Amino acid sequence: MAAAVVAVAVGLVGCSSTVDLDPPKPGAMLLAPTALPSGFTATATTVAELAAANAGPLAEAAHTPVVPADCRPTADAGLNGRLDDDTAAVLTARSSDATLSNLVVAGPRDIDADVREHTGACATTRTTLTTGGRAGAVVIAEHRKLAPPVLSGAAAGRLGLVGRLTISQMFLFRADTTTTLPDGTTSRSVSFAGYAAAHAPGSESAANRFTIALTVSGDPTGFAKPFPEVTEPMSDKGFVELFVKALTAAGQA
Repeated sequence: MAAAVVAVAVGLVGCSSTVDLDPPKPGAMLLAPTALPSGFTATATTVAELAAANAGPLAEAAHTPVVPADCRPTADAGLNGRLDDDTAAVLTARSSDATLSNLVVAGPRDIDADVREHTGACATTRTTLTTGGRAGAVVIAEHRKLAPPVLSGAAAGRLGLVGRLTISQMFLFRADTTTTLPDGTTSRSVSFAGYAAAHAPGSESAANRFTIALTVSGDPTGFAKPFPEVTEPMSDKGFVELFVKALTAAGQA
């Protein structure tokens, strides 16, 4: 798969005040529904519903064989158990062929684990489903890192400033996934994910640290022979630009 370089310059002024401020609330740091891409409409999802919906697939994934074995995703499971209405907020949306989620959580995500589990030897993974109606299916996921946006205010120890937030880490990637059933039919999908570690002005306490997450998942095609054509939910560049909007919304809270 050819690697695409996607970079967006962000000309945002960071907060230079050293006065401690109350940490922003996660609910105020989300994208506005009016900022959603064309074709997407906000849907009603609570943090509790999101955590509950994630719990089953994460538990199953923890026991599903993955090759290479060191590439089993762990960061989502580590974060999901911490989600509640006091520490997190979510905006979800739906288009005709994709879902979108913008999640802001007070506290850190293990973005280093995300990088390890989606790059290098883990750029392509093979998972064999062992339970359910699709037991025996093989899932091949090809991960491609996207160039993160270029932020203003970069300095030692930080990637840049966005409003009142200091951004210390970002990781964005695309996943092209192919699922093949034992009968040889296949289904394909394209998804994107982006994560940023942010710090609000004030102390180094967890109350001032935030994770900003954005995911866009295209609906899988039906199972078919020969290899089905897949439609991207958006372009690589479009996802990076949307991630910039998510950072901007969080920094303005």
